[in-house]
Amino acid sequence: MAQPKTIKLPITNIYAYGDYTATLHIGSEQSPVNLILDSGSSTLVMNQTCYHATGDTLLEPTTLAQEITYGIGGWDGPVINTQVTVEHAHDAITMDNCPVALISNENQNKTFGKANGILGLAYRHLNKSYDLAHYLDHHNIEPPHTYPWPFGTPDCVEMGNAHFNSDDLKQFKKFLWQQPEKDLLPYFTQMEELGLTANKWSFYSKRSSVHVTDAKADDEALKADPLNQGYLILGGGEEHTELYQGEFQTIDVKHDCYYNVVLNKFQVGSGAPVAAAPIDQAHEHNYFTNAIVDTGCSVLALTHDLFEHMKQGFTAISQEFNALIEPFKDTNFMATGIDASKINLNDWPDLHFHFDSETGEQVLTCKPSDYWQFNSPAPGKAVFKIISQLPNWPNQSLIGLPLLNDYYVVFDRAEHELGVIRFAPAS
Repeated sequence: MAQPKTIKLPITNIYAYGDYTATLHIGSEQSPVNLILDSGSSTLVMNQTCYHATGDTLLEPTTLAQEITYGIGGWDGPVINTQVTVEHAHDAITMDNCPVALISNENQNKTFGKANGILGLAYRHLNKSYDLAHYLDHHNIEPPHTYPWPFGTPDCVEMGNAHFNSDDLKQFKKFLWQQPEKDLLPYFTQMEELGLTANKWSFYSKRSSVHVTDAKADDEALKADPLNQGYLILGGGEEHTELYQGEFQTIDVKHDCYYNVVLNKFQVGSGAPVAAAPIDQAHEHNYFTNAIVDTGCSVLALTHDLFEHMKQGFTAISQEFNALIEPFKDTNFMATGIDASKINLNDWPDLHFHFDSETGEQVLTCKPSDYWQFNSPAPGKAVFKIISQLPNWPNQSLIGLPLLNDYYVVFDRAEHELGVIRFAPAS
């Protein structure tokens, strides 16, 4: 049996609004696709902009379909099996018959910006599919597979008195929920269970928004900026001493759905820490804890209570602070930003997050230079990267890139029963 490999993949944040992507190669043509690295989901999904299923001689259709609605955006489409390769320099890992979801229509591509899809790196519970074999047979659909996608024709699906197609994500989700459910092995889980790599991966990043110093810079120029680069380490972590300094802090994973962690307290600067409420009982069954670590989230999303506490802490320092962050209540304003000269980072406080751990409470710090991103979305502009609780989301904080950027983060899924996440100061 081949020895497990460790692959150090270069990643970039220029294709997906500040989220990081890695390049995988798909199918018989080894088509390169840029996929968002998302620890908050488990599905490998892509559009057909760079990958063309019709030319893939290794493609095997199935009777399965998937749909996912994220905090922002969503998609549905068929599941196929094909070859997936991840490689860098002389190292490569290839898996045949890998489940891949294809986005069913171009409008849904907007979910991913200029990226081609998502590589979900969470656990198996989030990778649900639905088996339409009986439906396809009952309705005499030929070929009796979900690829080519048979649900794009207007009003082709009937459910009660409603007629719709897969463009209607909300209705199509209800339709899929009536079909038999089948969990699929996520890409990384499949890789490590085959012994191709160890059961850990690591993430190194510098920013949560694209760094722009030249308004005329194209994608290649932006990609060449070291501040827009990072690394994904598949199968490795602590041995990459070039990416961190000092000691690791270890936080326990409390549930293996998302990378669920428990946030005990939140602190603004040198102010008194405030307790972070546990997740509401009504949502505990599906969301489990009051925080998740999410590499696919380019903001820090705090619960309503913690966000208000942050604003109060800002006001105690300066009456002007909340006026500066107010425009960012509309997340679309991140595409505009404010004049960076209005922000003196030395005046703003560090934000401290106190997490639960077997070894005692661990405190991680988000610096002003991480929650304010300068030279984004344009030279001389700045964006504020902390938002309040998402609509229709429980009281769960999303620990996204602004906190992760200052650390080298190791997701060690083999440690203890559910895994741990280790944080060391990034080099």
